[in-house]
Amino acid sequence: MRGWSKVPFLSCLVLAASFACKGQGRELSQPAPRPAVSTAIAPPEPTAPPARALSSAVVALEKTLQVEKLSVPPRRSHEPQLAFGKGVFGQLTHDALVVYDTTDFRALASEPLESPRALLALADGSLLALGSRHMLRWQRDQKRATPLARPLVLPGVELYADAQQADLIWIFDGGSASATLRGYRLQPEAGASALPEQSVELSSAGRGVFGASREGVWLYCTTGHVERLSPGGLRLPGLTVPNGPLPTWIVPTRRLDQSLWLDESGHVARVLVTPTYKLLSSAQLPGTVADVAVGDEGRLLASVVVTGPGPRFELVLLDAALAERGRVVLPAEAPTGADDWIQVVTENQRVAVAPRSERVAVGGPTRVTIFDAGANKVFSIPSR
Repeated sequence: MRGWSKVPFLSCLVLAASFACKGQGRELSQPAPRPAVSTAIAPPEPTAPPARALSSAVVALEKTLQVEKLSVPPRRSHEPQLAFGKGVFGQLTHDALVVYDTTDFRALASEPLESPRALLALADGSLLALGSRHMLRWQRDQKRATPLARPLVLPGVELYADAQQADLIWIFDGGSASATLRGYRLQPEAGASALPEQSVELSSAGRGVFGASREGVWLYCTTGHVERLSPGGLRLPGLTVPNGPLPTWIVPTRRLDQSLWLDESGHVARVLVTPTYKLLSSAQLPGTVADVAVGDEGRLLASVVVTGPGPRFELVLLDAALAERGRVVLPAEAPTGADDWIQVVTENQRVAVAPRSERVAVGGPTRVTIFDAGANKVFSIPSR
């Protein structure tokens, strides 16, 4: 958020004060005397202790600000790195796709993958992993993952599995001049570039928020309007919605004609999206939201919420009626005092929910914890 800029500014004030103190004993109009020339070999200059103390003070100050004052931004882009498939759970580490059995969480496979980026559960329960150069499909009845032709994936796009067809994925690009949804058919051609089978240019003006219903109807919300597309990309009648701030996420719910709209402040709204728009109910989460996911056929909403300084992360679980089912404090990494602190503290705070069971995963590339619908710990996958 905008609060990030406080750290470099305060660091500069500390450094400026230090240099001002060092220059008080010398008039600006009097140049420093030239050092005497000596033929002797000068001993190495000792490292100045004040510089080390200043550096430690700045880092300590930045850590304090990161712990107590600065906010954690929401994860807006839909690029999941944890996914539940049919009887399996997938995790993207820093260099591989690792697959576990959901019965006893024994490791079933580890497939090397360069710079893993996104992991999707396809309609048949298989897993699709996208890396910087390759794309792999993992199926339980196959000994190894199948390399596929990889589509061009630009920074900032969102990736979705088709809700009905297991060999189709969609890429939404909202960062170009006009928002575009493209469908790609999965082809087993290692190293090849996949071309879109279908491309739909959305007509809504301005930047918006993209999501889908449980049956796969695409929703694109801009100020005062929701554009709708069928699961196959055909245009459906749009919706008029009240003017106001846009949601941060649009996610499915139990009813096919409804969806959940969440904003980063923690407000959750259950709304009708077919055939007209209507606010049905709402709830308030206990903090700002970092990540969300829905599963168990739309009956379970899982949110990773920042509830206090530290930052303190909690998993909050709501049912289809938006009543709380469970809540637990999550393990977390401490801020580093460096510029990459957001990545450090949020890397293992991604959330995923099993599509047809009451299982929730929170974690990232170095650890994952599995919970039930009451936020009770079921299993922990250690750091790799």
